[in-house]
Amino acid sequence: ALTVDQELSAKELSLQIDRFLDTLDKENRVIFVRRYWYSDSISDIAEMFQITNHNVSVRLSRTRDKLKAHLKKEGYEI
Repeated sequence: ALTVDQELSAKELSLQIDRFLDTLDKENRVIFVRRYWYSDSISDIAEMFQITNHNVSVRLSRTRDKLKAHLKKEGYEI
C-alpha cells in the first residue's frame, strides 16, 4: 500500500508528465503515448505514421531527453 506522501508524489509526477506531453506537437505526442502507454512496437508505430523504424526511434529518444530535462527543471531527480 502506498503512503499518502507516495500517492501525492505519484499524482504530481503524472501531472508533470501530462504538462510535458502538452508541449509536444501532436505527432510526437501520439508516437510517445503509443509506445509507452499502449506498448505498441516501433515497427507498428512506423507503419502507422508511414515513417522508418529509425525515425520512430530517434523521435522517441529525443522526446525522452526532453522529458528528462522537463522533470529535472521541475525538481525531480532522474
